[in-house]
Amino acid sequence: MAESIFGAKDNGALVQLPRDAKITIELEENPTTGYRWMISSIDEAFLVPEGDAFLTGDPMSPGAGGLRRFFFRAKAPGCTALSLINKRAWQRDDQAVGSFKLAIQIVK
Repeated sequence: MAESIFGAKDNGALVQLPRDAKITIELEENPTTGYRWMISSIDEAFLVPEGDAFLTGDPMSPGAGGLRRFFFRAKAPGCTALSLINKRAWQRDDQAVGSFKLAIQIVK
């Protein structure tokens, strides 16, 4: 099954994917500032989280940002939404400095 990759340009989009599709979300992040992307809302009846990873932008520049990648699998047909927010771990969700939302229609 092919992997579908989405990023900041896809924020707010409606996408259609087949069941069992692999989904990757890539968002710029600089964890040295304390801000990290995290899942805010997910319906695991439709989307299965399969982990995340951070890719450094420039390993020769200490403190440099990079990309946070989240991995999901489309589990069952239906419509769902995925929300991620960029905040410090100790902050409330309404204090986030960024958000990413994707509406997903999973087909058979």
